[in-house]
Amino acid sequence: MVQYTDIHLNDLKNLSLKSFTQVLINDYYPFIYAELNKLEECINRMKLDYDVHVLVTIHQAMYAEFDELYRKEKVVLFPYIIKLDEENIKSENCLPFKNTKLHYTSVINHITTASGIVSNYFISDINNDSINCLNTLLSALKENLNELQYIKEQHFYKNYKNCGACKTIHE
Repeated sequence: MVQYTDIHLNDLKNLSLKSFTQVLINDYYPFIYAELNKLEECINRMKLDYDVHVLVTIHQAMYAEFDELYRKEKVVLFPYIIKLDEENIKSENCLPFKNTKLHYTSVINHITTASGIVSNYFISDINNDSINCLNTLLSALKENLNELQYIKEQHFYKNYKNCGACKTIHE
């Protein structure tokens, strides 16, 4: 697993809600943006030898979806659940949770699509450094985002959800 600060992802679940949201906004999400930028660098290096238009498009969509996830959590969801926490109540509106889950799922789907393209179309050039870079980054990014989402769902969001329609992503 990639380590982005002195805190491992598993340690996040032991933080208070306010500390958790601040670590995500100030440390973890900038790390994810940096990883997305590294993906772009790997794809750009591949342009010399391959037609990577589809990967460029997927990367742009991935970046846009993560940006929306970040913005909606920072501006809407995190302040909302902090208020719920302060008032010691559960949510009567699960839309903020659903909106962020939608963007998270979209990012994961784009990562999966990009990984499939790299695996299926560049298999003969597996020793290419740019392809290895791309595979490694995509795999680590997906693993980290999945683990973080699990922590969010199981250790934070479930404490504030109040409807049966808001099932966790991880069954």
